[in-house]
Amino acid sequence: MLTDAFSLNGKTALITGAGRGIGARIATAFAEMGADVILVARTEGDLQQVAGQVREMGRGARVFSCDLTDDNQLTELAAAIAAEVATLDILVNNAGAPGKGYGSLATVDRRRFDHTLSVNLSAAYSLIHHTLPLLQAAPGASIVNISSAMSWMVDNNMAAYAAAKAGLDQMTRVLAYELSPAIRVNGIAPGAIETPATAFITDDPERLEETVRWIPQGRMGQPDDIALAALYLASAASAFVSGKILEVDGGMAALPGTAIQSRLPTI
Repeated sequence: MLTDAFSLNGKTALITGAGRGIGARIATAFAEMGADVILVARTEGDLQQVAGQVREMGRGARVFSCDLTDDNQLTELAAAIAAEVATLDILVNNAGAPGKGYGSLATVDRRRFDHTLSVNLSAAYSLIHHTLPLLQAAPGASIVNISSAMSWMVDNNMAAYAAAKAGLDQMTRVLAYELSPAIRVNGIAPGAIETPATAFITDDPERLEETVRWIPQGRMGQPDDIALAALYLASAASAFVSGKILEVDGGMAALPGTAIQSRLPTI
């Protein structure tokens, strides 16, 4: 059956930023498809809630609180995981945010810029580096990096975040080449997705209307949209796919311009 290719039975998946939003939904979706999950984020309380949902499905859930910008903590995280599992089949680098780098060129200094790169790019690289032996020990491991439409779009106050996500995209392609054929590496570039982080949009009808105007599908995306894309890239269904960035953005990449202010033509 073709649907068997989407099964994650017997797999172990590590998901960062797994306490809420997209990361939480990826974790529960993977559990629905048979995976045991390792949940990583800064807030343990959020992780425990997600772990409870996973365990209700009959799957295993391990929780690790970690500041991904601290490489010492990442080293300790990888060692703790290696003490509990022999292999890692799937790594989803989901954690990310504009963070301290949100702002204009005049206001964002090098320290703030570097912090945003650390959150969105350096942490992903470092986690791959530290977990590489576990990934190499698995038959056909898959890495999925969660990027952003801001890796190619243009908007004010987003220079640091856009640079970090563009770097993540290119790192994905390079590592796909370097780690082939044993490990596949792909990315997902979400557009505007309804999560707690975008409540400032969904709670404001005027801002929501303005946002949806540049989404050809006419709506914001849901965490399920990203979780299903992650499932495809993490599973055997995408066995011949590596080094790709899958845009899950409601068609924004098809707009005639790359600026966030672009509008669909009036018919």
